[in-house]
Amino acid sequence: MIDFRYHLVSIVSIFLALAVGIVLGAGPLKGEIGDTLSNEVAGLREDKVRLNGQLEQANAATEAGNSYIGETNPEVLAGVLQDRRVALVVLPGSDAAVVESTSATLRSAGASVASTTSVSETWVTTEEASAATRDTAVQGAATGAGVDLTETGAVAPRDVLLAALLTTPAQEGAGALAASTATAGLDVLSAADLIEVDTEGFELADLVVVVSGNVTQGDLEARRTAAERWVDLAIAFDDRSAGALVAGDTTAADEGVSVVATVRNDATATDGVSTVDNAGSSLGQASIVHGLIQQAAGEVGQYGLAPGADAPYAPLPAAS
Repeated sequence: MIDFRYHLVSIVSIFLALAVGIVLGAGPLKGEIGDTLSNEVAGLREDKVRLNGQLEQANAATEAGNSYIGETNPEVLAGVLQDRRVALVVLPGSDAAVVESTSATLRSAGASVASTTSVSETWVTTEEASAATRDTAVQGAATGAGVDLTETGAVAPRDVLLAALLTTPAQEGAGALAASTATAGLDVLSAADLIEVDTEGFELADLVVVVSGNVTQGDLEARRTAAERWVDLAIAFDDRSAGALVAGDTTAADEGVSVVATVRNDATATDGVSTVDNAGSSLGQASIVHGLIQQAAGEVGQYGLAPGADAPYAPLPAAS
């Protein structure tokens, strides 16, 4: 009985409070409440207009700045990568526009784009049958090219192989493959649908730009695993060559796991691999070139506007 009375009193109190509110709102407080709400709505509208104006100004300033950088990049970057051979490696999920602009920027900076290689998702698959087929093709290509994969340590043999087929070793005394031998190995990987590469005019490179995107296949754990394996490939390139840089546009897609972000969360990777997270902009394109110069000098940096960046852009090289 006590519980019933308690609930009854509670219900009556609620309805009484509601009735009092209605009476006051429709009576002596009607004007005051209405005026307050009207003023607040008017203030919010003014804030919205002001903020929209500020956003438009900021966007216009950003577009103007990026346009200016785009116009001046050819002059600023001209010749700074002269005599450098750069391998362009394209990962699944990357932006085709970023690949195209990066290739053009490298050439305008005086570099030779020694090769452009698109790597398939099978390269990092964990599916048992596909992985077995992949590894068989990798071993066949390695045997044909004379690349020893018996002791690769923590690095996957396939990553060591691709680095050997695309780049010249930075270490003194390490032997480089002949271009014809490398292309034969690449052809084996191409026949297995692991990569796509145009070997016409192929050269071994001394620097590598990996154009990446977001991993979107599978559940979250599978995406993270794939992204980590792409980072391992970038580390393999960096270990063998004069330097490697991973470029992407984190503003282009917000789904999946970012390879650039995964590099930045890997202490081993950031010891040697540079990143640029705004490669879709003229500012990011300049950072790719200057980041490669840093790499060639044995330095590393993370550039752009996303979390983990050291600075918005890579520093200009000191005048010689």
